[in-house]
Amino acid sequence: MAHRAVNPPATGASLTIPARLWQQLHAHLFPGDHAAHAGVLLAGWTEGPRGLRLLARELIPARDHIDYQPGTTGHHALAAAFVRDNILRARDENLAYIPVHNHGGTTRVRFSPTDLASHERGYPSLTQISNTPVCGLVLTPQAAAGDLWYPDGTRTDLAEVVIPANNLLRLRPQSAATSAADTSDTSYDRQVRIFGELGQQTFQAMRVAVIGLGGVGNLITEYLARLGIGHLVLVDDDLVDETNLPRLAGATTDDVGHPKTALASRLAHQAQPTITVTPLTERVEQPHVQAELRHCDWLFLAADGAAARHFTNAAVQQYLIPATQAGVKIPVRDGTVGQIHAVTRLLLPGTGCLWCDGLINPTDLAIDMHAPADRAAAHYVPGTPAASVLPLNALAAAEAVSHFMHAVSCLHDDDLDQASVLHRPRTRTRDLINSRAHPNCRWCASQEQFALGDRPPTWRPADRAVPRTEAIHQACGSWKIL
Repeated sequence: MAHRAVNPPATGASLTIPARLWQQLHAHLFPGDHAAHAGVLLAGWTEGPRGLRLLARELIPARDHIDYQPGTTGHHALAAAFVRDNILRARDENLAYIPVHNHGGTTRVRFSPTDLASHERGYPSLTQISNTPVCGLVLTPQAAAGDLWYPDGTRTDLAEVVIPANNLLRLRPQSAATSAADTSDTSYDRQVRIFGELGQQTFQAMRVAVIGLGGVGNLITEYLARLGIGHLVLVDDDLVDETNLPRLAGATTDDVGHPKTALASRLAHQAQPTITVTPLTERVEQPHVQAELRHCDWLFLAADGAAARHFTNAAVQQYLIPATQAGVKIPVRDGTVGQIHAVTRLLLPGTGCLWCDGLINPTDLAIDMHAPADRAAAHYVPGTPAASVLPLNALAAAEAVSHFMHAVSCLHDDDLDQASVLHRPRTRTRDLINSRAHPNCRWCASQEQFALGDRPPTWRPADRAVPRTEAIHQACGSWKIL
C-alpha cells in the first residue's frame, strides 16, 4: 500500500477492512492489468462512535469472465448465480452483503450513473432477501465510495473505509480538506509542524481508551491528552495507595485512597482543559465498559490481568478496533534482578492475537473472573507487589504513544509492518517481534467471533417467509454491479 493521505474520522456509516483482507482485496482488484474486477465482502456490524460500522470478515473474489462478465445494462455485471449464492450466505449467516468493484483513477472515485441505476433496481430486493445491510462499494487504490441500503428501505452514503494497519488509513471519495483553524490558539503549533493541520484535527476527533491506569497507563493518558486527543475513556477499578506515588506522575498524598480514574482524569484536564473524559472505575469485563470500548477508535491495554487481556483482545478481533499493549516486566528473585523487558505490542485485527501468542492463560482467566476474595484465596493476587519504576514505565508508554501518533498521521514508512517492539534496557538491545496467527483461532481467524460485531439475531420480522427460489433469481438478475 502506498496511500499517505491523512483523513480525520468522518461522521456517518463506515466500513472497516482488516489489513490482511485489504491486501487480498487490493491484489484482486488492482493486479496491474487496468481491467475491471469485482467481488463480494461479507461483514458483521456494530454501532460505532460516529455511526454504523460495517466489519469486513471475508472476501469472495468474482472470477473474471465467469462470475464477473459483460452485462446487458453496462460494461460488466456479477453473474446471477454468484449474486444468489452470496446473498443467501449473507442471509443465512446474518452478515452484511458488500459487492465491490474497481474504477480507474487514484485519489478520487464515484459511482457511475449505471452503477447507481443498478443499485436502485436491485438493492431493495437484496435487502429483503438477506434482511441485513447491503452496501455497494467502488474503489481506486487510494479512494473509496459506498452506497449503503438498509432493510427498512433507507439509504445513505458510506462516509469512509478504514484500514487498521501500521498506518491507520481512511479512504474517502476524495481526501478531506482542512477545516478552518482557530488562529488564536497556537498551543499545538509545534505538533502541527509535524502532523499538519489535518493530523491535529484527526487527534481531536478520536475517541481513545486506556485500560489500566497504573505506572504505564497513567503516562499514556497524559501523553494522549497533551497530543490533543478529543475524548479519553479511562478504565481501572483500583485505588491509589502509597506504594503507587513514586510511579504515578502527578500523584500526591491527597490521591491515596481515591480511584486511579480520578487522578488520570485530573491530569488529562490539566494537560488539555477542553478534553472529554469518560472515567470508568470498574473492571473491563463489565458489559457497559465493553460497550464503551466498542465505541473507541483505538485501545491502549496497560493492565496485566488475564481478564483485561481477554476482553481487550475480543474488542480488537470481534469489532476490528486497533490496540496497543504496553507493559514492563522486572523479575526480581532473592535480591537478584533478571532481564528487564519493556514491550509495546501492536494488536491489529486478523494478524494474530493474544491467545495465539500464548499471552492469556486460561486458568488465570478463570480465576481473574472470580470475586476479589476468591482471587486472593487462589493466590492470583501475590503478596509481594511487582517491581516497578517510573523511567521504565515511561519507556513503554512513550513507545506505545509514538507508534499511535505515527499510525494516525500516516507517517510510518511501511503500511504493513505489524511487529511489536521489545526493549531490554540492561543490554541496551531492541527487537521487533511478529505475532503468530493460528489458522483455527476462534478470535483472529476468519471464523466464529472474528469481525462479527454485535451480530444481532435478525433484521427480518419473525413471521416473514423465506423468499421463493424464483423470487431470488429475479432479484439477482444480471445488473451492472451488485
